Amino acid sequence: MSDRPFHVSVLGAGSAYGVYLVKWAFQLLRDPHANREGLSLPALGSISYSNTDARNTALVSEVLLDDLHQMAGFENLTADDLRRHVRPYERWREMVEKEKPDVVVLCSPTDTHVAIVRELITGFGVKNILCENPVTTLTDADSLPGLTKLVREAGVVFGVNQQYAALPEFLKDLRLDPGAPQAPTFGQVFEKADAAHITFITHGTRPWRRFGHIGELIILEDLGAHALRLIPPALWSQPLTVKNVVREGDNVFLNLVEYELRFGAAPVTLVLGYRRKLKSLKMVYGNGDREYDFHVTGTVSTPTGEFTRGIEGKNYAFPFRYALRTDLVKYAFMRSLAGRPLVPLEDALRCQDLLRRIYEGSSRIK
Repeated sequence: MSDRPFHVSVLGAGSAYGVYLVKWAFQLLRDPHANREGLSLPALGSISYSNTDARNTALVSEVLLDDLHQMAGFENLTADDLRRHVRPYERWREMVEKEKPDVVVLCSPTDTHVAIVRELITGFGVKNILCENPVTTLTDADSLPGLTKLVREAGVVFGVNQQYAALPEFLKDLRLDPGAPQAPTFGQVFEKADAAHITFITHGTRPWRRFGHIGELIILEDLGAHALRLIPPALWSQPLTVKNVVREGDNVFLNLVEYELRFGAAPVTLVLGYRRKLKSLKMVYGNGDREYDFHVTGTVSTPTGEFTRGIEGKNYAFPFRYALRTDLVKYAFMRSLAGRPLVPLEDALRCQDLLRRIYEGSSRIK
């Protein structure tokens, strides 16, 4: 790492994810105590972001300032204060050329990722990239071997934003019943599970997607990787079989897809989709004749601006309750700042290969 101040560039900050990353970078720049996880981070000196035109670039600054005003210590932050450290651009190439960032966060549409990553590496010499999930579409497998080879040969630290990979790790040592020493930990239940039922339902889709064209492929690309991270890793290496698929939609777009899978002999159900008035994350793990149910909720913590989560257990997990104080998106970002991405490229591509096989299996039984 060079001696000059560390610079973060967010490419495509028009997405909600992009705005979050600019916000976390600015928070870490101004307040070292925001790194509550104690990661070894470089001292940030400046931040830049790009969007598509002058109007949208200005809008990002407005949204960012409004979000920061809700957070402790930033109530009186002015637009001029923000501009001293956060520089907007309409063209990402101009931004990368001028700022020479130490890390680039890529938040552009999925089908642009591979081309932009190649240019960041070969044209601008960027050595640390955090890419929004997925790396590329599930129907594009041809570009991935060459991308992997380029990243490896150029010595690039490459992470993919699959932030739910951190959730089982944060919970693993927590005993389901703190008052019962013999009660299992979450990690023991998770790692030894011989069945799983994961429900991942969110409010909507990425802003660049037209609602009239939402189908199974987009749902699987958008939500599938996060859901897979909640399946015990031991099952990933087992032969995958798609047993059944149920699709539920309306006249506007496909809402839900339910996959009945087998990882070896282990039954796994994935329920993925969008509901305008419902957001649901549930994890049910089977261990023999017992089922451990976990419901995950979330809320914005006004003082920190972070999206914090609560986890509650039912059935054999009762009375498990835990408040996760870490924002998962922020944590994944900090891991990349530290040069130790939460999900390296090779790991993300393994996940993407599983999703591709689920989609291919689903297509055969339509």
